[in-house]
Amino acid sequence: MYKIAICDDNVEQTGITEKIILDFFATIDRKIEIDVFFKPETLLNVMSEPKNNYQLIFLDIEMQGINGIEVAKRLRALEKEFLLVFITGYDNYMLESFEVLPFRYVLKPIDSEKMEPILQQLVFELDHHNQYLFYKIGKQHYQLRIRDIVVISSELGRKVKVGSVDESEIEFYFKLKELLKILPSSYFFQVNRGVIINLNYITGIIGDQITLINEKVVYISRRNRQDFKKAYTKFIERCTGI
Repeated sequence: MYKIAICDDNVEQTGITEKIILDFFATIDRKIEIDVFFKPETLLNVMSEPKNNYQLIFLDIEMQGINGIEVAKRLRALEKEFLLVFITGYDNYMLESFEVLPFRYVLKPIDSEKMEPILQQLVFELDHHNQYLFYKIGKQHYQLRIRDIVVISSELGRKVKVGSVDESEIEFYFKLKELLKILPSSYFFQVNRGVIINLNYITGIIGDQITLINEKVVYISRRNRQDFKKAYTKFIERCTGI
């Protein structure tokens, strides 16, 4: 069962959002539990309890008092895992909100036509949320959650170095081309002969230079430039719901 939170100070809009979510999950025969919060402070208080968490949070950006982006920052500071969907009447918050890792945006007025593709993507993400990369160092076997990978690099072709969101780096024997078969193509891309990046962790792009969340800078090769533009455009479209 998925636990879902909706936080919006507009009672009418909250009712519409809740009904669309309930109807969608009924059609795919999935059980859910929805809690509705009209005050962001109440959501923050509930989430601050160690035993409480939601898999999905739908959060309005334009609320009285604390806005949704500030609420999201405080929620992320709790170091709990959840997928975040921003509800907004404007699209000018997208750059400002990237640091809180929103999964998608949905623009008001909300209707089922806008919400259903996003809900389908959310279910897919939840079902694949804990995919792991299994590897071996010496005689020891390890696993690394795929979504935590920021960048993978290989200089000699046989050994790879993997950088994670916790800023750790590990090295083990694996071929880059074999990793590409394992990693989800929706958010992993090979930018040059020796580097694969997770598009979720890009913080800046200037020309052919990409800066990642761990401050590592990688370069897009000339031959991959056009394919990267297409892949990143599709990634942005999925994230923003355009």
